[in-house]
Amino acid sequence: MLEEIKRLRAARRDGEALAMAWRAFDADDGHEVRVVLAELLNEMRDTPIPGRSAALLSLLRDPGIEPWHAAAPGWRHLARDCRLFDAEGEALARRIEGEALALALLQEDLVYDPEAEAKLTALRRWLLVSEQYHAFGTLRDALIAQAALNDGAWWFDDEERALLAGHPDFAAAYLPARAPGVTAEGGNTVTRAVAQQYEDWPYPRWRRVTRRKPMSVAAYVRRIDPEGRSRIPEPADILIAGCGTGRHIAGVRTRHPDDRIVAIDISEASLAYARERCAALGIEGVEFHRLDLHEVAKLGRSFDVVTATGVLHHLPDPEAGWAALAQVTKPAGAMHVMVYSKLARMRIAALKRTLADLREQPMSGDVLREARRRVQGMAGAPPMHSRDFFSLAGVHDLLMHRHEDPFDVARIGRALDRLGLGLLQFDIPKPWIRARYRAAHPDDPQQRDLAAIAKLELADPLLYSGMYGLWCVKPA
Repeated sequence: MLEEIKRLRAARRDGEALAMAWRAFDADDGHEVRVVLAELLNEMRDTPIPGRSAALLSLLRDPGIEPWHAAAPGWRHLARDCRLFDAEGEALARRIEGEALALALLQEDLVYDPEAEAKLTALRRWLLVSEQYHAFGTLRDALIAQAALNDGAWWFDDEERALLAGHPDFAAAYLPARAPGVTAEGGNTVTRAVAQQYEDWPYPRWRRVTRRKPMSVAAYVRRIDPEGRSRIPEPADILIAGCGTGRHIAGVRTRHPDDRIVAIDISEASLAYARERCAALGIEGVEFHRLDLHEVAKLGRSFDVVTATGVLHHLPDPEAGWAALAQVTKPAGAMHVMVYSKLARMRIAALKRTLADLREQPMSGDVLREARRRVQGMAGAPPMHSRDFFSLAGVHDLLMHRHEDPFDVARIGRALDRLGLGLLQFDIPKPWIRARYRAAHPDDPQQRDLAAIAKLELADPLLYSGMYGLWCVKPA
C-alpha cells in the first residue's frame, strides 16, 4: 500500500493518497506509512481531520516523524474540527488543560499556526492580568515550554511587561532565560558580524531529533553514485562545517551511527547549545571545535564526507569557503552542500527592505518581536509559511541576518567547475515535481542536468524556498 500512496502523491492525487494513508495508518501498516501521512497532512492545509486528535498526538510524539509535520495540522485540527478557540479566558484555559493534544503541541514544537498563536497570546495575557495562572499549572508549564522553544517570540504590550516583575513564576512564559554569548573576535567585518549574531541568538532552538533507519554514509552515497566515482570507507570520517546548535549533528549521528563525526562552528554559544542537546539525548562520539570554516585546514585532517548546510551563503566569499572545505575533502570523497536560492528568496529580500529601520538597530528581543508584528500585519506575508518565522532566533536568521549572498543554479555550476568537483545529485524536494522531472528527463535519473534544473525552478520559483541541496564528489 505504501508504494501506491507514493504513486498517488507523485501524481498529485493528494486526496486519494491521504485517504489510503489513513486506511494504512488504521491498519498499523508500518512506520513509513506514518511518515508519509504526516507529510500529507502538513501539505494539505485545508483538509479537515475530524475525530483524529489521538492519531495526531501519536504522530506528534513519534520519534521517527519530524514534529512540525504534525504540529501545524494539529493546531488546524483543534481550531477547525474541535472548535477549541471558540472559547476564551477561563473557559479556554480549562479546555486546553483537558486537551492532551493541545498541551503536547505547546511542549513539543513551535506554534506554526498564526490563528492559534493569536488566541494563545490573548490567553496568556488573561492568565497574567487576572493572576489565574496559579490555578492552571499544567497550562502555565506548557506555555513556559513553548516560550523556551520560540525564544519569547509572541507579542506583548506595556501593561504585561510592567506586570512581569511582580510575577516571576510566570515571567518565563514571556521571556525565557538566555545565556549571554561571548564577544566575537578575529576575521573580517562580515565574519565577526555573523559570528556575533549566533553568539547572541543561537539558531535553531530544538529539543529532539527525528530518528531514521540507520545506514552508513558510504551506503547512502553509493545510492546516488551508480558510476562509483566516490570511494567512501566504512566507517567514514565526516566533517560537519558550520554545525550551529547541533540539530544537524544529531540527525547525522542517528542516521549514520558508526561513522566518525567532527563538527566545527564559529560561535561558542552555538557549540555550547549543541553539546548540551546532544548530551541530553545521549548522542555521543562527536568531536567539537570552535573554528572559522575558512581555517578548517588547521585541524590537520581530511575527511571522507564534508557537509555544509545553510552556511556558505553567510560567508563574505562563499566560493572561497567552499574551496577551503574541498581542500580537506579526501580524493574520491563526497560533499553535501545546501545554499539559499536567490530566486526563492526574492520575496524575503523585499520584506527585508520594509524592515530596514529595524535592521539598523542593535538587535534585541523587542526589535525582533516588532519585526514579527509588522510582518503579521501584512496581508499574505510569505514568512507565515516559514518555520523560522515562529521563533526569535529564526526571525533573526530569516529577516534580520547580518549577511546573505544567495546562489542561483548557474552559480552553483560555475563553483563546481572552478573547484573541479563532479555533481552526483541535485535535490528536487517535492516528490510530485521529482516524478515529473524524471518522466521528462529519463536519461537523467540522478538529476544532474543543471540547465534543466534551472528551468524547473523558473516554472516554480518557490521550489527551493528551503535551500538548494546537492551532493558532489572530489576526483580521485
